[in-house]
Amino acid sequence: MNKIFIYGIVIFIINLNELYAQSYDLTSVDEFFKVAGILKEGKEISNVQWDNFDNSACYRNYSKRQDKFVINTIKNSIIIVFGSSHNSELDSILSITEKDMERDIKLLFKKELLTNYLSVKSNYDSIKSFRENYDFNNLVEKSKQRLGSFLGQPLDSSIILNPVYFLFITADGKNNEEAIYVDFNLIYKKTEQQRIDFIAHEMFHNYRAYFRNYDFIHSSDLNSALDMIQDEGIADLIDKKIGYNNYFIENGELTELGEIFVKLYSQAPTDLERFQSVILDYSKDKITETKMIDEIIEIVKFGGHPIGFYMANKIVSAGYQEQMLITFYNPYEFFRLYNKAAKEQNGFQLSDEFMNYLNEITKEYYR
Repeated sequence: MNKIFIYGIVIFIINLNELYAQSYDLTSVDEFFKVAGILKEGKEISNVQWDNFDNSACYRNYSKRQDKFVINTIKNSIIIVFGSSHNSELDSILSITEKDMERDIKLLFKKELLTNYLSVKSNYDSIKSFRENYDFNNLVEKSKQRLGSFLGQPLDSSIILNPVYFLFITADGKNNEEAIYVDFNLIYKKTEQQRIDFIAHEMFHNYRAYFRNYDFIHSSDLNSALDMIQDEGIADLIDKKIGYNNYFIENGELTELGEIFVKLYSQAPTDLERFQSVILDYSKDKITETKMIDEIIEIVKFGGHPIGFYMANKIVSAGYQEQMLITFYNPYEFFRLYNKAAKEQNGFQLSDEFMNYLNEITKEYYR
């Protein structure tokens, strides 16, 4: 047999194995267990061990930031939960109220993080066993299939989806440019179908990124908000179809956070009306762009999840899911379909004036 051909086969196999191995990463999970295990034995963490922790695949994203709030909160929370003292600090963080968390996102992060780590401590041995025995490659592949079935068509084979990186942080996930990051305890607690749906949700963001018009998104904060509402609203249909209340109950996540999401979802029609009013005021030069964005930040909370999910559910219940998924990258079409559904269902309707303005600012980017 031709030696060059044989060599080519060997290289091809090696590359396949490398790609397959890169479909997920658990190094930050392992570093977390090392640090937690040392603390559980009553010992102190060495600088070398903290350096290894800081430089693991996920935690290095926070340790390299100039603002050390996130990584310092992560380390402090590990020490509080797995160390032998710090009970007063633990009680102080657990006493943070829902109002406190709505007012200050840093307080929300602190309580979510600590609560999640307490859950890890309660199930420590089972979570370690899950890490050692679960088939993560299979999870990634099934999640891709779930995304394709949700979209109603096979995924574009030319698009390479990000690897899935696991860590212990707050009970959530996020698609970044280089990887999808997912809390390991959250995945541990879910059923198999819930795991697949959750990863598919983040894969949707990853996949949609290839179709987004970045000239539109980067041209203004308003455009970014419009895109974000569509992005999160559609994605929530994959794993939160049962509604926020049931979703948070089933997943055992932070009670206060679930209550905030449920409340924001219920007030979405009012928030949409406020959203419309602020944008129209800006379009008529009644307020500055800075004032408009400050108002939008107050209205479109949690990355646009509640408002977007409300709109997406209205679209689906009116029978327009297929049309919504065909144009899943076009914010104007998302708002247009919502308005079409709202008119048929006697829900809050966006005005023609608002829709005309939306069309004007989007039409040159989406055809």
